[in-house]
Parts: sequence; structure tokens; C-alpha cells
Amino acid sequence: MRLALGSTNPAKRRAVLLATGCEPSCVSVPSGVAGQPLSADETLQGAIQRARGALAAVPGADIGLGLEGGVDFDARHTRQWVLLSVCAAWDGRDLYVARGVSMPLPQAIGARLQAGGIELAAIMDELGGTTASNHKDGAYGLLSGGRITRAEVFRDAVIAALTPFQSAMYRAQADG
Repeated sequence: MRLALGSTNPAKRRAVLLATGCEPSCVSVPSGVAGQPLSADETLQGAIQRARGALAAVPGADIGLGLEGGVDFDARHTRQWVLLSVCAAWDGRDLYVARGVSMPLPQAIGARLQAGGIELAAIMDELGGTTASNHKDGAYGLLSGGRITRAEVFRDAVIAALTPFQSAMYRAQADG
């Protein structure tokens, strides 16, 4: 199976490699959303746009993958900002979406994001004394002390989004 990934981000490439054992064809495509998605819906839209764009940009690819990180505010239950990771998988006919683990963000980080003008990666780089953390272990890695990484969270989302294409059991039940 030839996979096209709608990003050249090394953490996202690694996630696909970890999930599939295959090196994806990485292409830079627009997400169609803000550089820092601030809702679950916007994050989902970005993943879908990247998946569609990746498949269109890589001739011969079987599936386009879009991985998008974002944040969302849970106003109903916890009144907390949460970190999200979404994978969309598109083969030109069917679209499947899955999410990786979500993680609460400190309120001060959420407030800075809500105020606008800054992306989570910049905040995390500032707090962690690093650069390009979103290309490495990300906010997940910095906040968890390396126990969870961005690539690992996206890996699980990639596995879940590709399951309908790869699982005979899934396909048998989807048609029944």
C-alpha cells in the first residue's frame, strides 16, 4: 500500500512509519484551517483537507493521510483546554477519521492560545527552552516528561484511521 502524507513534519512522518512499517510519500499541502486550530471541528477539517490534498498530490498513492494537531476547550465538563491529534485517511472514495489520545493543557497555555497570535509550538518551545518541538516530541512529550510523544499519539490515530481499509472483519461488518 502506497501512502501519501499531507505534511513534511518529521514527527508525523515517524507516526506513519511506526503505524504501518511503510515510508510515506510526504508532501506539503495546505490544511485550509488556521495555523493553530482552536476547536475539535477545525482540527478535524484540517486533517481531512490534508488527506485529500496528499492523495491528489502523489500520483499512484493508494491512500492520503492528513494528520492535524489542535486544541479544544471543554466548556461542558472540565472547563479545560485539551490537546488533540486527528488522522484522516482518504482513498478517493471513502474517508475515515480517528483521534489519538487527548491531553489536558495547563490553563495558562490555553489562555495564551485563546488570546490569539501564537501557536502552541511557540509556547512550548518558549517554556521548554527548545526549538521546533512540534517536529519532535511536541507538547505531549514536553508536558509528560517524554512518557507520551507526538509521534506515538499520531501513530495510534493512523492505525485506527487505516483499520477500515485493512481489516477484513471491519469490511465484513461495514457491508452487513
